[in-house]
Amino acid sequence: MGSVEGNTLLPKIAAILLAIALLFHLIAIGAPWWSTSNLQKTDRAEHIGLWKYCSTPIGHPSESCYDFVDIVTGGISAHCATLSLA
Repeated sequence: MGSVEGNTLLPKIAAILLAIALLFHLIAIGAPWWSTSNLQKTDRAEHIGLWKYCSTPIGHPSESCYDFVDIVTGGISAHCATLSLA
């Protein structure tokens, strides 16, 4: 039969692994972008994440960033509002 003292290590290991998973989850949610374009293969700089994406339009020197939440809900982001006023 198994002893009670031998099973006390399993909850500790589970708690440590759960804490590591939570840390990775928080990093993933908080990261502004996850993927960037390879500038050795393309001239267009782009990066995309969970919350927003940014790209440099062709023929435009500056970067444009948009929030996915605004795209899905149809809201106007602060960047788009400043472009329409100009």
